[in-house]
Amino acid sequence: MQLWHVGRISHTSLQPGRQSPVSSTARRANAKTFTANGFEDVSVPRALRLAELPGIVEEFRKAARNAMDAGFDGVEVHGANGYLLEQFMRDSINDRTDRYGGSKANRVRLTVEVMTAIAAEVGCGRTGLRLSPVTPVNDAGADSDAQGLFNLLLEELAPLKLAFIHIIEGATGGARVLVPFDYTELHGRFKAVNEDGAWIVNNGYTRSMAIDVIASGAADMVAFGRAIISNPDLVNRLRLDAPLAAVKVETLYGGSAGGYTDYPVLDPGVAASLEPDGRPRTDFDYRWRA
Repeated sequence: MQLWHVGRISHTSLQPGRQSPVSSTARRANAKTFTANGFEDVSVPRALRLAELPGIVEEFRKAARNAMDAGFDGVEVHGANGYLLEQFMRDSINDRTDRYGGSKANRVRLTVEVMTAIAAEVGCGRTGLRLSPVTPVNDAGADSDAQGLFNLLLEELAPLKLAFIHIIEGATGGARVLVPFDYTELHGRFKAVNEDGAWIVNNGYTRSMAIDVIASGAADMVAFGRAIISNPDLVNRLRLDAPLAAVKVETLYGGSAGGYTDYPVLDPGVAASLEPDGRPRTDFDYRWRA
């Protein structure tokens, strides 16, 4: 279960009592969010007070416990894509002057506190974190020293020996390489203190790219996002090297089954397409069913 707090990427109509969204800053993001009226500009946030931050940590802890009680195997904290935790980490957003702003150590503090609380609640081996060091999504802006910031974050998290780090390479949903960033260095720092932790990569991977990156040792796992919306049987299609259906971008956030639960799956008879050793037959005519 992925746990989010969107922070300033919200709208007053989505908040209890139409209150302002909260963030590390009172500056509005140049971004939109989905409301009952469709996509609208996000609202002006208010900066969280120092006394409120333990409550944010507690909300994450409670959410993790609720997920486990509901039967999930673990949780992934969403610390990426310009949402609340990144709003504290990046100096392009965080303009605080208290112990949660200014230096890198101060700016990663909230994320470290959240991860520490969750790991203590449900176990380090059931806790992971998603990061996007250079994505500009949701008006995140570039940190003045992204490499140093995320290197420090992983150093601070090292004692927890998290189950995994899920890293978005490049711009979320866009270019894989946006600005110079050494993912290999970050990976090495994680593995140096947490050999059993999984390094999960994401962003625009194809089947062949995924096979290559795993074989090279540069990652332990590859995450697919949009492809699993349009391919409900994605795992089987990857196993068979079958064609993938393209996602219908125009139906995303549509609020109905269209473009979400109406994509076709491979015909059950597709298993007949396998050679005895499990390789896809080259002469097989893939069939489809709604």
